[in-house]
Amino acid sequence: MAEALTETEKLLVKQKFEPLEALANAVANALDLDALGALGETANKYDVYTDDGGEKFKVIEKSEYLCRVCCAPNHALQLHVFNPQEDSKNASMIFDRPCKCGQCCACCDICKQEMTIMDGNSTEIGHVYQPFLGGVFSPTLQVMDRKGDDEPVATIKANAVCCIAGLCCDHTFEIEDASGQNIGKIVKTKPSDLGELATELTSDADVFAIEFSKDLEPSRKASLFGALHLIDYMFFENEGEVNLDIANGQLSFKCCDCYCLGCVCPCSCTLGGGGGGDEGAEPAMDKEPGEDEPFEENPEEEEPAEEEPEEEEPEEEEPEEEEPEE
Repeated sequence: MAEALTETEKLLVKQKFEPLEALANAVANALDLDALGALGETANKYDVYTDDGGEKFKVIEKSEYLCRVCCAPNHALQLHVFNPQEDSKNASMIFDRPCKCGQCCACCDICKQEMTIMDGNSTEIGHVYQPFLGGVFSPTLQVMDRKGDDEPVATIKANAVCCIAGLCCDHTFEIEDASGQNIGKIVKTKPSDLGELATELTSDADVFAIEFSKDLEPSRKASLFGALHLIDYMFFENEGEVNLDIANGQLSFKCCDCYCLGCVCPCSCTLGGGGGGDEGAEPAMDKEPGEDEPFEENPEEEEPAEEEPEEEEPEEEEPEEEEPEE
């Protein structure tokens, strides 16, 4: 039940590293076969800890394999939240997300991400959705007590403009209530050691932290906790930041994602694999004059010919008129 979050102020969420999934993606990248990597897509699992290091929850994804292969990370899924200290078999919370057309303009329902928050009895206690145009240049989510409510009770907005993801820094999403007062934040943390760096470079396993006001209602804490996982599927399920394509001799590194109107476009740097010409084409040889095109010499300028003076025709003398004799 959501009451398990009553006294909670901070949680650390660690996604489990899946070796088979990472291996499948590495082989797919090496052979330039994206479909092979999709076949290795596994359901996500998360371990959740309190700020003092104690285990708080286990989160396990429930989804159909074929849907994961064809549509990940926008596939339909349910996240079952278990409290291992109380009941390790029955979920205390369930986060339900329908299949969406992700990474495109958030202008219609099929493209706007959403998640329904339910207690262990499958009763709705909250709803998280992406507003029209997704916050324009800053990724934004809104939280409601029930789906279809007129006004959101909280807004989650990234401290970023047109840029999200990447390994070089933390990515913070501020949480404000309806009055604009800050009530918490969600942070996708940068790698803290070489082990975490290697994990994020080769897989989609990430680390998140969430903080909220202690006096916040448990149901709303549950909604924000669910929003953290929705953010992970929206922006950080990228199957590793480095791709080594042996088939084409390329190495690519994803710097960040460009974000606008809900659209997400990866921005990467690629080394090697250039060329740009036709395979097997012989290099062009220098041509000598006269082989293909006639060689034209620049003719010397001819001096203009001197004009000969025109001969003047002699004027004919008019015969003198003879005077008549008297």
